[in-house]
Parts: sequence; structure tokens; C-alpha cells
Amino acid sequence: MNDALVISRLRPVLLAGLPRSSPGTAVPIHGETLHQLCLTEGLLELLDFTRHGSAADPLACMWLASLRWYKLLHGSFPLNAPQPPQQLVDHGLTVLKGAGALHILPGTADASLRGLASGDMAYPSSPAQPQETADAVLIRILPIGLVPYIEDQMRRSWAEQAVALTHGHPNVGETAQQLVTAVHRLAAGEHSDTADLLDRMSSPTAEIIAAQLSAAKTGQLPDPEADLPVSDLLSVVVEDLADRWETVTAPR
Repeated sequence: MNDALVISRLRPVLLAGLPRSSPGTAVPIHGETLHQLCLTEGLLELLDFTRHGSAADPLACMWLASLRWYKLLHGSFPLNAPQPPQQLVDHGLTVLKGAGALHILPGTADASLRGLASGDMAYPSSPAQPQETADAVLIRILPIGLVPYIEDQMRRSWAEQAVALTHGHPNVGETAQQLVTAVHRLAAGEHSDTADLLDRMSSPTAEIIAAQLSAAKTGQLPDPEADLPVSDLLSVVVEDLADRWETVTAPR
């Protein structure tokens, strides 16, 4: 696998998932797109621990990232849950939300908010919502496919764990595992047929993930001359996250 190529794909993939909006207007954004950014920060925290030789629990890092997302949307942490300090991504998103620059699309975060509301960390053996089939969770899972230096079995395990934090239906978990494998292969310059995966997804999940899969394959950044550009404010958050990702994951 070409780890350097995979590392370079995070920036275009995250940017491809952002909505387009007219300058000066509130950005209409999917709740799980914000969750994706928070989870990526959690993965970065995990990779930074590893880089410095410290042990870290992937599930715990992803859970704390999801709790930060919960607070971003809900205004407070779940009762009895840990209260992890802000990281740069959720701080930036909180500022934008507080300034009225973000408009979270109604209903797009409900399933994951319910899954986190107990304040307890869920596991694949005891998922938060075993019958929950809402596939928007797949948007959040996608960056796991861009983690370098790990085997596919571990990547799929992380995807299963991340799904269990809020969902738990076996079909969703299996699709998530297939998705992160496909993302990694595309980002590494290999072939992966994703048509069947996308056919199983509802709208708008399929459209968001299709754009990100294309960016994983091509590495192409959004067209700045598009009629409706990516929000400059959101782009700043993503660009900073991608810069830090490339620094932490750079070969030593």
C-alpha cells in the first residue's frame, strides 16, 4: 500500500464532503459531516499518541471525539459522560455555529445523538442501538479508511467499533467495514468497485460518500470557480486538520 498517497488524500476527501453555499449565507450541513470532522480529530489524537510511543485505545479516542460532537450539536455533554476538553476542530466548529454560520440539516444527527445520550461507551458486543439501521453513520466512518500504516483487519475492526458507539445493526456494521476497505484501496491507487456499496445507501448519504470516494481516487480538490463554492470558513477548519494530519502521519 502507498501510505504517502493515502495520507495526501485526507484533504481532498474531507473537502469533497463539505456542502456548497452562497458566500455570506449559513452553510446547510449534514450532522454526520460535522461528526466526520470530529472523528478525524479523534483519529489524529490516536495517531499522535502512537507516534510518541504512548498506548491509546482506539475505541475510547473515537468515543471522546463523538462526545465532543454531541456537545457541539446539543450544547452539553450527555449526563454522566466524560467531558473531554475541546480540540481544534470542535472549537472551530463551535465558533462557526455560535456565529450562525452553520445550519445543521434537520434530522441528520438524530440517530447518533440518541446512541450517545446514555453517556456510556458502547462496544461491538453491546452496541448502543442494535436495531438502528440509519446509514448516515457511514459518513462519519469514512476517514478510518485513510489511516495509514495499519492492516485492513484493524481498519475494519475500528469501523465496527465506531458504528457500535451509536448504532449496531449487523448490516450497517458490515457495510461500514466494506466502505473503509474500499476507501483505502482507492486512496492507495488501487481498484475498488464501489457501485454495490453506494446502491445500498439512502440519499443524501450516497451522494456525500460518492463525492468523497471520487476524491479518494483522484485526489482532486474542489473547483474554486464553481457556482456555489465550498464555505471558506469550513475550509479553514478542514485545511488546518489536514495540515496537522500530514504532520503527525509523516514518515519518521
